[in-house]
Amino acid sequence: MALLTFYGMVVVISLSGVMAPGPITAVTLARGRRDPLAGLWINIGHAMAETPLILALVAGLGPFLALPAVYRGTSIAGGAVLLWMGVSLIWRRGGGGEALPAGGRGPVLEGVAMTAFNPYWLLWWLTVGTGLIARAQGDLLEDRAIPAGWIIFGMVALHLACDLAWGTFLSWAAHRGGEGLGARWWGRIEAGCGAALLAFAAFFLYEGVWAPPG
Repeated sequence: MALLTFYGMVVVISLSGVMAPGPITAVTLARGRRDPLAGLWINIGHAMAETPLILALVAGLGPFLALPAVYRGTSIAGGAVLLWMGVSLIWRRGGGGEALPAGGRGPVLEGVAMTAFNPYWLLWWLTVGTGLIARAQGDLLEDRAIPAGWIIFGMVALHLACDLAWGTFLSWAAHRGGEGLGARWWGRIEAGCGAALLAFAAFFLYEGVWAPPG
C-alpha cells in the first residue's frame, strides 16, 4: 500500500467518523450561535483527550482498554456528564440561567469530557483506529524508508486536522445561520441540542448499567 493511499484512507475514515451526529455535534451547534470558533475550541479539547489514547494503543494497551469494566465505567461516567450538560443547556434556554458564553475554557473542557467519557469513541479507536495503527506499524506500506513512528505521527495529524476542520465549519455555519434567526427560534434549537444530549446520556447509562456484557 502506497503511503499517499494510506493517508487518503485515513482522511476518508476520519471524516466519516467526525461527521456522524453525536454529543460533540450537539454542543458545537449550541455554542456556535455566540462563537463561530466554538468547534475549534471543542475539538482542541477533543484532541487533548484523544492523543493520550492513541499513544496508549501504540504502546500496546489496547487489551486493557477493551476490558468490559472499562467500557461500562466509561459509559456510566459519560452518561452522567451528558445528563448534566443536557439539563444545563435546556435550563439556560428556559430562562433559568445565562446563555452559553463565547470562548473561554468552557468549550475546551467540554471537548475533553465528551471525548474521554464517550464509550463509542473508545470503541472506534479499539477497532477502526487500531486497524489504522497496525497498518502504519506493519509491513503493508510499500515505502519502509520512513520510520513507522513518523507514519503514525502523520496519521494522527491528519485525523486531528479533520476533526478541527469539520468542528470549525459546523460552528461557523451555526453562527451564520443563527444571525438570521430570532432568539426564540435559536432557543428552541439549543433546547433540541440539550434534548439530544439527554438521549445520548440515557443510552450511555443503559449501556453501562443494564446492558448485558458484550
